Amino acid sequence: MLRNVFCVVLVFFLSASKVSARKLNTLRFEAYVTAKQVERLFATEQDRVQALRMFDKIKISKVWLEFVRHGHSPDKKVLAEVRDFFVSNQINASGGITTTAGKDFGLCSTGTFLFLNYQSDKTQQDMFSRIKEFADVFDEIIVDDFFATEDTSDMSKKEKRDSSWSQYRMNLMCDFALRFMIEPARSVNSDVRLIIKYPQWYDRFHPYGYDVVRQPEIFDGVWVGTETRNPQTETFGYVMPTQGYINYCWLRSVAKEKTGGAWFDFHDCTPAMYLMQAYQSVLAGAEEIILFDIEKFINQSDSAKALVNRYDAVSALSGLLRNRKALGTACYKPPHSDGSDAAGGANLFIYDYIASSGLSPIMTSAPPLSVSSVFLSRHAAADKHIGKHIRKWIKDGVCLVMTPDFIAALNDAEITRLAGYNERINLTADEKQVAQFVVDGDKFKSSSIVSLRPIAVPQTAKILCAGLAGESVIPILTRRQTESGCDIFVLNMSTFTHKEIIEAPLMLLPTRPLDISQWPERVTNRIRSALPSPYPLNIKCPNNMGVYFYQGNILVLASFQDVPVEAVLTRKDGQPNTFFLDTNFPHITTTGTKKTEKQFIVTVGPWELAVIRW
Repeated sequence: MLRNVFCVVLVFFLSASKVSARKLNTLRFEAYVTAKQVERLFATEQDRVQALRMFDKIKISKVWLEFVRHGHSPDKKVLAEVRDFFVSNQINASGGITTTAGKDFGLCSTGTFLFLNYQSDKTQQDMFSRIKEFADVFDEIIVDDFFATEDTSDMSKKEKRDSSWSQYRMNLMCDFALRFMIEPARSVNSDVRLIIKYPQWYDRFHPYGYDVVRQPEIFDGVWVGTETRNPQTETFGYVMPTQGYINYCWLRSVAKEKTGGAWFDFHDCTPAMYLMQAYQSVLAGAEEIILFDIEKFINQSDSAKALVNRYDAVSALSGLLRNRKALGTACYKPPHSDGSDAAGGANLFIYDYIASSGLSPIMTSAPPLSVSSVFLSRHAAADKHIGKHIRKWIKDGVCLVMTPDFIAALNDAEITRLAGYNERINLTADEKQVAQFVVDGDKFKSSSIVSLRPIAVPQTAKILCAGLAGESVIPILTRRQTESGCDIFVLNMSTFTHKEIIEAPLMLLPTRPLDISQWPERVTNRIRSALPSPYPLNIKCPNNMGVYFYQGNILVLASFQDVPVEAVLTRKDGQPNTFFLDTNFPHITTTGTKKTEKQFIVTVGPWELAVIRW
């Protein structure tokens, strides 16, 4: 009896505190609960009250209660009770489904247990009946990020006919979503909203059936995976910590107002890396974050504690950036575009490295308008009108940054010449090991040996920085100015090919660490200083640091290093040095500043942020 009274009092106290906290909070945290966790963690009233107490520490505003994972579903009555408990305590409750095969549920694809064969009658009927069974429990259902396929069974080959695998799978998945998920759900609950959640591997979407153009039209909302995990381990691929930021920004440019929040997890993360996923989500513009999975918070893992301890910082960052446009170089990636090709193009996931090198990418799925600079990787060659766009940008004086992979794929003699080359660029030469570099004619030796892809020395462009391999000069950044005054840069940055990723066990994620993260500071600083900046600032900082500009004279520096690092800011326009750390963001104690007449020197703590104003 006393225990029940205590539970009621505690619930009342937590509910009251949530109301006042949420009025001040601009960022909404939400919790995802897997199908088995619904039963294991919330079976009793006491379990639910314990979870409620933990939820209050990070102001959880919604729970997503999963009703299918690996074919397992919780008892429908228990699911409804858990839903009602949280709703009665002012926490919204929605449903979730993970489309993976399970005991007597669906048919696995031919390549991996993570994906289903969506051509199979069994998969179709099992999904249809399970969605229909549970759709009346929730008015909102999110589909977790396994809604893809690489099936190559005979039945898939037969239906594919002469289509490419990508086109066949995109058609299949759009049709499946409508007929076997959305229609049966709405047949029992006309008010239900269905949301698709995309994983973070944006450069592998279309080969596995994710159609980022049609699916946002079919579904009622789009959520974005910002899970990046540990960039130094193979477990989930050597993913740069900026990939979630890139993925969110790009998908939002496609789905626009249907874009919801971000979603990341604990897998293979140090506490600092886990926290960085939250920072990157907010920097990208997410105002809602789903935490997967909630058991780590209830058990108070080290990573969970890291987010709880910096909750105020993540929330403050969201408030500072709300309704402020991000500024930087427009990176044009058309939907369904490839970063690789048979001619040697190797630009898959290149935007992650553009961001981690501090080059301030702004992702766009459409040809950018009214911009000062545009970055064109191999992906942009998928736009059949890209030559026309380039000529207009040149006429308008827009600064262009192209990779050799883009120029080779475009195969436009005039644009190749405008970039400084008289002949088509060859991408097939083997990489060379480089320890010496030259920046603006000044040679120096690096402490790191890096691999660079040899491309021909340009005939009419100036080499701003290069690697030296014996007698060979390997351009890294070149510049040529057109007659209209437009600067065209060629940035020799190569990443991954389709072949090497498809042959790896993960088949979706970067398969190895790249030497780009080891490029010398002088090289990345020279690249950054060459490109137009949203503000008249010069920033010198180490590699592996994100540089994020926003309207209203806001600069955010994000360090992806394990030790404190320094960044030096100066004005390009001769104006007074008025830089300061924004006190609205609670910086950690290792973040510090030094100021001279012209320089503002900020120390950024390991895997942390510095928010700077002027």
